[in-house]
Amino acid sequence: MPNDPGTASIARLRGEFACATTEVGFLHQNTATILRDLHRSVLLCSLCYALFGIADVLALGLPGALVPLLSRLFPPLVAIVGLRYVSRAAAPIKAAYRSSSITSLLAMTSYLVVVCYRPHDILLHGMAMSLMAVAVLLFLPNRALTAVMIATGASFLFMLLAWHLDATDAQSFGAMTMMLVFANVFGVIACYRHARLWREQYWAQQVLQNLSVRDPLTGCYNRRHLNAALLDGEIARARRYSLNLSLIMCDLDGFKAINDTHGHHAGDELLRSFATLVLSMTRDAVDTVVRYGGEEFLIILPETPLDGAVELAERVRATFAGQRLRLDAATLSTSASFGVVSADFSTARSVTPQAMIAAADELMYDAKRGGRNQVCSHQLTPHLGLAA
Repeated sequence: MPNDPGTASIARLRGEFACATTEVGFLHQNTATILRDLHRSVLLCSLCYALFGIADVLALGLPGALVPLLSRLFPPLVAIVGLRYVSRAAAPIKAAYRSSSITSLLAMTSYLVVVCYRPHDILLHGMAMSLMAVAVLLFLPNRALTAVMIATGASFLFMLLAWHLDATDAQSFGAMTMMLVFANVFGVIACYRHARLWREQYWAQQVLQNLSVRDPLTGCYNRRHLNAALLDGEIARARRYSLNLSLIMCDLDGFKAINDTHGHHAGDELLRSFATLVLSMTRDAVDTVVRYGGEEFLIILPETPLDGAVELAERVRATFAGQRLRLDAATLSTSASFGVVSADFSTARSVTPQAMIAAADELMYDAKRGGRNQVCSHQLTPHLGLAA
């Protein structure tokens, strides 16, 4: 993941990453946490909401509390069905947010039904509505904007209903209104703060992870990332689906002489220039460019046969050889040598990562010995040897 600050910005109104790709990555990484919180919060809120029916029975008697009781029980039943729907959904986060929104809307709406049957307890209802608004804003996992719209909208409808029923005096009505306003204001602030802090923490983790696997000079992946089963994973995938996999080992020609003549700063600029060129000519999120060591680079090309890898190596070679890098009063230029190896894992299933790297490295040295600024390539056979 590139450390691009533009992809880290958070939209104020939505409380989400402005970059859709970054938001998708955030949700994907936190899927387990969101689903776990949904189960816990929905079950707890449903239990508490169903228990509110006891107060309806005590206040109205069983016959009189039938409609309020049914309205209390309906949201928990829908919530339980929603959890089952989420567990089977292909897009669990979207399903979780959808289930949370429906449950919240039903709970808030059914409470307005209860108010119509118990208008004399309007102050208690106001306190309960304040707690429910806070639960919707902070407890039930949902998109921040959706939660805000549900909580504030339901609170506003509750105040309109209380005013319409004329269930309390003006002073009590004013106090209840202030309580609801404060609960919603503080709940909204806390909701957006939580959404922002959670995403800032995620972004910081991504930056640290990215720094740990990237070479700080060139921006390519480092040797540590390669050794952490990167190539093993690509080979395992190629074996599973019987795909081609190619490697290109690159080495800058005459690099030590440039460092000795112009200094290490000049060498660093050449390395950065070469890396930028390779990254621009490879497929983003498909190919992998690794700074293998010093002035050596390794390019991993999934689903690429030998001729495609050779074509890429030739394009990189010709373009880099024609580049001129101006640095202070000097103009720097050099070439690179390439070793290209490929394996068809529909037949060469026993090829190992070590064998591919060793073969590409040997081919690259063949290019050096052959006069530099050239590409040497071979196809690995099923028996790990090089094709003639």
